[in-house]
Amino acid sequence: MILALRRVSGWTAIYAYLMMGAVLYFRVLPGTDWHWPPDFHLTGYSAQSIAPFLEALSGRILDGYARVLGLYDRIFIVALACWMALVGWRGSGIRYFVVGLALVYAAIDLSENAALLRVIRADQPSLAMVDIAHHLTLAKFAALYLCALVLIVHLRRSV
Repeated sequence: MILALRRVSGWTAIYAYLMMGAVLYFRVLPGTDWHWPPDFHLTGYSAQSIAPFLEALSGRILDGYARVLGLYDRIFIVALACWMALVGWRGSGIRYFVVGLALVYAAIDLSENAALLRVIRADQPSLAMVDIAHHLTLAKFAALYLCALVLIVHLRRSV
C-alpha cells in the first residue's frame, strides 16, 4: 500500500512540476522579459529586486502565474511532501521526524504561495507584504533542504 501511494505521489509531483514549468517557461517568463519569479530566489528578495517582474505581470501573464501558484504549485507541494513522508516511512523512529519535516515544509510553502498571491494581486504591494513573502521563501528552502537531508541520512541508515 505504501509503495503504491509513494508512486502515485511521486508521479503526481513530477506531473505538476512539468505543468508548472511549462506555464512558466512558455507564458510567464517571456512576458516578464525573463525576470525570475520571487519564489525562485534561493537567497530571498526585496521589493526592489522583484519590481521588474511585478511590473510586467498583467493580463494573461498574471493569470498564468496565479494559476502556477494557486493550482500547479499547490499540487506539487502536497504531492512532494507526501512522497518524502512515504519514502521516509520505514525503519526507526526517525521516520516520525521525516514526516514532521515534510509537513512543516508543505505548510511553509503553501503559506508562501498565499503570500505571493497577495503580493501579485495587490495594486501596490506594501513592503511588509513583500517582506513576509521573502521570509517564507527563505524558510521554504530551508525546510525543504533540511527534510531532504534528514531523509537521505535516514535512508542510508536503514540500508
